[in-house]
Amino acid sequence: MDIRLFLVTFGAIFLAELGDKTQLAAMSFAAGNRHALFVVFLAASLAMTVATAIGVAVGAVIAKAVDPKYIKIGAGVLFILIGLATLLLPDKKRERQLERLHGELQRYLTVEQCKTCEKFQGFVRDLAQHDHPELRRIVKKLRVPTDDHHDALGCKDCSTDRLRALFADEHASANTPG
Repeated sequence: MDIRLFLVTFGAIFLAELGDKTQLAAMSFAAGNRHALFVVFLAASLAMTVATAIGVAVGAVIAKAVDPKYIKIGAGVLFILIGLATLLLPDKKRERQLERLHGELQRYLTVEQCKTCEKFQGFVRDLAQHDHPELRRIVKKLRVPTDDHHDALGCKDCSTDRLRALFADEHASANTPG
């Protein structure tokens, strides 16, 4: 094995991926699924492995038609252009990207607040009354000790209201003859 090639490739890919959309997506999934971090790790690793395999396969096919020297030059120019484009993006676009990231992070914080909300726990108690096998498993995960509950915060986009409406629709359609 060419250890130098291995180290250069590893270093370049590692540095390119730090703070990239892939890493942010993995962080987002991990934050929202703290109970299943290993599953998130495996899924993200497999996705990156498949994407890399596709890249290597395409590179091998292109190398048959184009001199590898020109591929390296093209890749270098492309990296420079991407770097320049990143530096020169209008501030509005950066601002929108940061707002979207903030929104995602805020959503995960809200979910944790929702889980301990008395209104949400009331919905969980209502679900438990249906005694459906799949609901039992979900209810078990959602239940929070009463001491940890807080009063409803009056959130503008209350997930409990959306969940109650969704459950009512599903329950009605399941009980409709047809």
